[in-house]
Amino acid sequence: MNPVNPVLLLAASAALAATPSPLSPDDALKSFEVADDLRVELFAAEPLVGSPCAIAFDAKGRMFVAENRGYPRMDNPPLGVIAMIEDTNGDGRMDKRTVFADGLTYPNGVMPWKDGLLVTSAPDVILMRDTNGDGVADEKRVLFTGFDTAKSTQLRVNAPRLGPDGWIYLAAGLSLGTIKCPEHPERPELKMTGDVRFHPDTLEIETVDGKSQFGQSFDDFGRRFICMNRLPVQHVVLSSKWLGRNPNFAFSETVQDCNERLVKTAMKGGGDGVQLFPISSNITTADSHFGSFSAACGIFIWRGGALPERYDGSAISCDPTANLIHADRLEPRGATFNAVPLLKGRELLASRDDWFRPVFVERGPDGALYVADMYRKVIEHPDYLPEEVRKHADFESGRNMGRIWRITAKTPRTVKPLAPFKDEFAPLQAAAKDTALAAKLANDPSARVRFCLALVLGDVKDDSAIATLAQIAARDAGDKWARAAVLSGIGGREPQFLRAVWPKLAGTSEGELELLGSLGRCFRDAAVLSEAMGAAEPGAAAGAIWSGFIERNSAKTVKDTPAFKKLLELSAQQVAQATVPAAQRLIFARLLATGTWDSAAKSLQAALAANPDEALRTALVRSLATLDANRAAEVLLAEGKWTTYSPGVRETVLAALVGRPTQLEGLLAAVEANRLPASAFTTQRRTTLLKHKDAAIRERAEKLFNAGLGDRAAALERAKQALTLTAKPAHGREIFRQLCATCHRLDREGVNVGPDLFDMRRQTKDIIVFHLVMPDAEIAPAFAFYSCEAKDGRAFAGLLVSETPTSVTIRMPGGLEETVLRNDIKTLAAMPGSLMPPGLDAAMQPQDIADLVAYLKGEQ
Repeated sequence: MNPVNPVLLLAASAALAATPSPLSPDDALKSFEVADDLRVELFAAEPLVGSPCAIAFDAKGRMFVAENRGYPRMDNPPLGVIAMIEDTNGDGRMDKRTVFADGLTYPNGVMPWKDGLLVTSAPDVILMRDTNGDGVADEKRVLFTGFDTAKSTQLRVNAPRLGPDGWIYLAAGLSLGTIKCPEHPERPELKMTGDVRFHPDTLEIETVDGKSQFGQSFDDFGRRFICMNRLPVQHVVLSSKWLGRNPNFAFSETVQDCNERLVKTAMKGGGDGVQLFPISSNITTADSHFGSFSAACGIFIWRGGALPERYDGSAISCDPTANLIHADRLEPRGATFNAVPLLKGRELLASRDDWFRPVFVERGPDGALYVADMYRKVIEHPDYLPEEVRKHADFESGRNMGRIWRITAKTPRTVKPLAPFKDEFAPLQAAAKDTALAAKLANDPSARVRFCLALVLGDVKDDSAIATLAQIAARDAGDKWARAAVLSGIGGREPQFLRAVWPKLAGTSEGELELLGSLGRCFRDAAVLSEAMGAAEPGAAAGAIWSGFIERNSAKTVKDTPAFKKLLELSAQQVAQATVPAAQRLIFARLLATGTWDSAAKSLQAALAANPDEALRTALVRSLATLDANRAAEVLLAEGKWTTYSPGVRETVLAALVGRPTQLEGLLAAVEANRLPASAFTTQRRTTLLKHKDAAIRERAEKLFNAGLGDRAAALERAKQALTLTAKPAHGREIFRQLCATCHRLDREGVNVGPDLFDMRRQTKDIIVFHLVMPDAEIAPAFAFYSCEAKDGRAFAGLLVSETPTSVTIRMPGGLEETVLRNDIKTLAAMPGSLMPPGLDAAMQPQDIADLVAYLKGEQ
């Protein structure tokens, strides 16, 4: 099954549906709808340019164009070109083309540097120079090599940008690699985990936070913004180097998704689509993309120029699938931003021409906005199309076509040179040395100033810094980034900070409880924590601290103390009370996991029966399993229970029970009694049981999971025979809900952990059956999964969605996420198989298979 489309992904219909013939540049211009205060004009077109995917101007006003003419397949010889185009007669249109360099594999980024041109063309980053002035590069110096070329040609290193620190930043393109500098063989290789930066003089190279797919940009303050197919504006809020100051602080996020998600898709978090208003006939490959971004790329922060003033500071992104360019206004929100559509109900530029493929934008020396339009009939990469569609798709049409468009204000505006980047931190680093001034800045009206001050104060070891950090924490407890900034800087000083912040908190808001819980996780000694808390009254605030502490440490040292017993009694009384705020009940639910089945199970079950929200429900189920997994299995998997659970609840229950590897009897008994279907288990969970150290567990698992699977080839032939039956798609929908919805989404139902299934409708029934019976046969790179075993015996499997030097976050089936400190991890490994369990066909009758396939095909 195929992944959500990356960088240049476009509509599925582009591969099969009738598409109009390519338009001439003049007719293409007529197909545009542009914002009322803007005008568009042609700057260059074929034959001057072909398949332009990145552009840049040098100091002489010449435009350099990265032409990816070989896209999407690598031709032999390579067809990639860097073209230099010029306006020789001053009429505003380019009229001269010089091939600066050719024979490149996949040139997708250009940046003038001193007297040369930096080019990203995986596996290399190359510095090219024209030493004799003929317009052709005669010197090519490979600065770095080793960027991955094994995956899709869309997923390559790209977008070189000079940062405010004098380093050059490179977007990873999601492919990563192991990088070496040919000119410094003595230096260790760099294993990429995301984006990187290098110093242009010393050629030092290092990782930076974020994994931008195609494009990156900086605002006036040097803050970096990136993007990914469905996410047009992502802000790199802080560096993991800050987080690394406190090894006991479990927090792995560094990037904020800024856009409001208004297109409801039932993905994790509810609305998960960033709304667009296309006017072309293209549709997207996945129904979860409908009416929203599916190929966000070319993120660019507009720092001023020839556009009207209202565009200053906005974030501009391309979506070639929807044939448009989008603009967002960046509104401050705590330490980061909300990206809100700048224009209501329309786009900065949209086209009715299905061939219009904007992928990159740049500011020209005249202050205008320039757009690189690859102009292709099909821009989807073959890797992300079903095999049958791939056979008939036209990937060639348009490879020698392409346009560059110029956008300016209708009413000409005086263009000012761009000002140098402003430094956010230098003034605060100076202020941090002044106790009185730092304390004053802790009440600055700007949340961003307070956030940056907290980061700076973490490196100040004076006792006064703790008092100021406590002041910021109390004011900004509701902002996760402010909490992270504060807690990252108190390593080794947790008791002092707790004593300073405790009197400032009411301990009732969700943000305050999150702060206290995270702080509790930073402690390692119960006596030290108890002394720092003093005579704290039993309640949610004290519970949050102790809950955090117990999560990272043993409860044995505290559970028998009088104060903690009172806290448990209070928790049992209030966890099921609807009048108690959910954030506080969540704390009580976690605490009850340290009690006994007799003292806590009844209260936990009562709270669970009230159908709480996902976070609280997860805590309740986990606590029941922690108290006694076998007795919890009897309750949670009682006769008829499983069929009443939603996909999210099913995953919560399974994760909690499988995560107790010493108490699996109740879980296996439920499968043996047909109260829980064996098909509910993923490959990793089956493997956990089939390779269990207890021989009795292994034997029972063997009977449950391997019975009926037989030879896969024979199973495939049997399943194909089901396609001869008369199908009932309505019943197939019920099968989908039962077996597929935990990880897949279709027709507005299910959860997006695995690939969206909408594009299955483009595949033949035989291919659908093949994927059903052989889920491990074809696994897209974006959906490789990891197995994580914690030192305390907990086990997780899912997508590795984020990581820092101190922690990782795993997203599991059902959309649940778990963040684990690296210090607490026993093993973390990528798994060869699919999250989709084998043997689903064995759990279905032939009629079920026929019905499910018909539903996936969209039959009525």
